[in-house]
Amino acid sequence: MAAARHAAGHAAGHSAGSAPENAPGHAPNHPRPMLRVSLRNIAAHKLRLVLSVLSVVLGTAFVTGSLVFTSTLQSTFDALLDQGTQDLSAQIEPEDPRGAGVPFEVADRALGLPGVEAVTPGVTGTVVMFNSDGTPYQSGGAPSEGLEWVEPDEAVGSSSWISDGRAPAADGEVVLPESVLDNAGLAIGDSAQVYTTSQGMLDVTVVGSYSSETDVGGYVGVGFTSEQARALFTDGENASSVAVRAMPGVSQEEIRDTLAAEFPEYEVSTGEEVKERLSAQLSTILDFVNYFFVAFGLIALLVGTFIIYNTFSMLVAQRLRELALLRAIGATRGQLTRSVLAEAALTGLVGSAIGVLAGFGLARIIFAVLDAFDLGIPSGTLALTPMSVITPLVLGFVVTVFSAWAPARRAGRVAPVQGMRVGAASAEAGGGWRTSVGLLAVVSGIMLALIGTWQDTTRSGAITVGVGAAALIIGSFLVMPALAKPIAGGIGRVIGAPFGAVGKLAATNAGRNTRRTAATAFALTLGLTLVAAFGTLGATTKESVSGLIDQGITADVIVQGVASQGPPTPLAGGIEDQIAGVDGVGDVAWLAFGFGQLGGEPQALAAAGGPVGELLEATVLDGSLEPGPDSLVVSREVARDNGWTMGTRVPLVGPDGSESTLRVTGVYDDAQILGPFYTGMDVYERLVPENLRSTAIVLAKAEEGTSSDEVLANVTEELTEIPIATVQSKQQYIDVQSGGIDQLLTIIYALLGLALVIAVLGIVNTLALSVIERRTEIGMLRAVGMQRSQIRRTINLESTQIAVFGALVGAAVGVYLGWAFVSVLADSGLSQTTIPWGTIGIVLVASAFVGVLASLWPAHRAAKTDPLEAIAD
Repeated sequence: MAAARHAAGHAAGHSAGSAPENAPGHAPNHPRPMLRVSLRNIAAHKLRLVLSVLSVVLGTAFVTGSLVFTSTLQSTFDALLDQGTQDLSAQIEPEDPRGAGVPFEVADRALGLPGVEAVTPGVTGTVVMFNSDGTPYQSGGAPSEGLEWVEPDEAVGSSSWISDGRAPAADGEVVLPESVLDNAGLAIGDSAQVYTTSQGMLDVTVVGSYSSETDVGGYVGVGFTSEQARALFTDGENASSVAVRAMPGVSQEEIRDTLAAEFPEYEVSTGEEVKERLSAQLSTILDFVNYFFVAFGLIALLVGTFIIYNTFSMLVAQRLRELALLRAIGATRGQLTRSVLAEAALTGLVGSAIGVLAGFGLARIIFAVLDAFDLGIPSGTLALTPMSVITPLVLGFVVTVFSAWAPARRAGRVAPVQGMRVGAASAEAGGGWRTSVGLLAVVSGIMLALIGTWQDTTRSGAITVGVGAAALIIGSFLVMPALAKPIAGGIGRVIGAPFGAVGKLAATNAGRNTRRTAATAFALTLGLTLVAAFGTLGATTKESVSGLIDQGITADVIVQGVASQGPPTPLAGGIEDQIAGVDGVGDVAWLAFGFGQLGGEPQALAAAGGPVGELLEATVLDGSLEPGPDSLVVSREVARDNGWTMGTRVPLVGPDGSESTLRVTGVYDDAQILGPFYTGMDVYERLVPENLRSTAIVLAKAEEGTSSDEVLANVTEELTEIPIATVQSKQQYIDVQSGGIDQLLTIIYALLGLALVIAVLGIVNTLALSVIERRTEIGMLRAVGMQRSQIRRTINLESTQIAVFGALVGAAVGVYLGWAFVSVLADSGLSQTTIPWGTIGIVLVASAFVGVLASLWPAHRAAKTDPLEAIAD
């Protein structure tokens, strides 16, 4: 109250002018006195400012960090593209990117055309490098490829040069990036191993290392001689593309036109067009990453909105007498409203500015973590863009001012006569219409989500459920004040029962200001809604994947290539024959992949070998799962969409242009494990040259009388000389496939944890301000004999019941929305809804601990209240 008296007196000393129509006395004729009132109020309550600013800082920091992270990646990759296309004048590519490629003879002919200075055929392929100890080198998701080493002065678009040793000159000699050489524990002159899909394990000798102008973290580029690279990674006749460098003075457009006229059957682009295309593809990927992270920053800001609203509502309630006195001496309603908004604006600006600075630090931490885990992210200086600074500044400012708008208007409606009242109880106006609108929104949200599960298409169903989710969340916020007294109070009575009168007192506090209780609890409600919804979706997906694999595979052993932050590396062709010869192995089936135009559409075409029907479970609707010569086995959905039936003939065009006809010999019920369609190995062998054939997965079943464990051990021992091969039991395979879902959920939970941290700060903030507001009441309780420990316990219990109340509502809403979204995605392979009751239970218990934790400091402040001073105030 001392600060209030000081502020009121200060304003009175600077007031002058005529009185407005809606206020007694003389109103100030200049806004500066009210601005000074706002600044003095902020200065008098520094702790309150810090708590309010923190909720803005966390949200804006995450938005800033996300924008800086993605813009830095964009600029770094753009720099890589600049280096890789710096002298690229044109590029010759096949019209179908999945085709056989561009013949080497085209490169030879292009070199003889006028204006052409150099050409480089594209020769690359997937490889796995091995460390000096024999373990696979982890590229962390960066490309791991073998390539044709070309000297820098002869190469087009190359920015690499030999930094130590020499270039490869014979088969079995390779060069490696400097970073790979160091990280793999190798040195020039050492023997090493490289795995290729065409020839399996190769013994090589490292004869040199190379550097480039830009460090690409994790990138593995194994340089071979031209002859060996072409034998390993091409069919011997075609390159993936041909890069062309023009002579000085010849423009990119001129060389493009020359090449296009000479090679009309191929697509010819300028170097700038190639760069723009690659940059656009990269932007699409980075935009998704950006949206993903920014979404969580916006969630954090949304949670902060309710905290800021709650904070300013309490501030207005606490300053009721001060505001009334200001009205009595001539301040207008608009001036009081603007004074509160000025405090909010300053809070928003300070919080957003700090958040932007913290966001740059967060981006640096993200890069440091990615680098520590060697996840293949290229290094670069942080990119400072106007968007990464202005966006979070504007967001933080707007969110804060918007949150304070309603409390500011309430401040402007304070009547002068209220200055003569004792106490500062805040009104609970608008409860009736608020609850009615909230109930309508909740019912509408529930019905819309339910209707969404009945839609015929996934897209329309998801949109309907999404609209219903928004209505349900908004309705929950509006109706929670009406629920605060019965539910939060009931929780308080249960929690407080062992504590007698102290517990009863804490339980009644929830009903004294239901609006405040609801706003404080809703921060946790929103966080728990997202946790429960994502948890339900993730648990269902995991269970569905496990169920599909368990029911769809009858094999005892599954063999795949090692995965390095991506899909498994293909195994060398013929490994299935090696596995079939292992003791105890019965049936063996395998899958491989090629490319072709099936029915006029470019397709990745699966091919199956061996008794597929014995090792892969699927409901056969017609024909057989076993592909015969020139046969095509299709799923029901594909057959329906294309109008294919048993016996339908489907044209197939191979990458080399060869034409053939496949006949539908089997139709099966949609099965994720089998994909949309597959053919036989005879077709695969026509599509893929012998030196490029590989195997994606091998399934083996134990012969009768041999245990699955014994077969697993035998196959593992057989493949010890092929460290690229991963041998798993069916359960191990299920665990690996579902483990990726757990990793994604862990990331999502960690990001949602930001919202929960802000919610905890909101509880701390509310309780701290509540203690200040109830200072006289606490003093009276102390005067009549309540002990400090009892005061602390009361605040602890009050905080706990608020946290559990918010968590319960959030869990209920989240589980329902999770069920709705799972139901919409049923056609995508998600089976019966699985609700993660264990996770939800843990979070609910954790919420109670969060309540206790959040109350420690406010409870300590309350217990220190001096009875006489408090009563005197």
